Amino acid sequence: MAGLFRISEAVSIAFHGMGLLAVRGARMSGHEIANAICVSEAHLLKVFQRLARAGLVHSTRGPGGGFEITEDPRAVTLFRVYEAIEGTAECGVCLLGTTTCPFGRCIFGGETERMEKEFLDYLHRVTLADLSAKDEGGTNA
Repeated sequence: MAGLFRISEAVSIAFHGMGLLAVRGARMSGHEIANAICVSEAHLLKVFQRLARAGLVHSTRGPGGGFEITEDPRAVTLFRVYEAIEGTAECGVCLLGTTTCPFGRCIFGGETERMEKEFLDYLHRVTLADLSAKDEGGTNA
């Protein structure tokens, strides 16, 4: 059964790939990253092109090439990674994508907005270095 909370596959690849780079602390090839997080290398490379355009990673071609984080992982929040892939985050968007509700008010009574705000707060608060610290503790993200 699919979970209620969803983020795009591209964002998930970006979070996991960037987290892996932070944990390893060294350049990794797209092939290595894709294998480690069990995704298509082609999809990973498209996602990492967006991260490179946003200035979050640097890519080097050729033998020994790959991707590396351009900044200290303590300075890169998950929110920055999210926005590099999805653009500006919006809160309070209707689940049906409409501007009017047939019930006159949201049937979820503001709960979805509260959860969105809580999630955005988390993305602003957690850095790539935090993911690295969580990995050392044996947790699985």
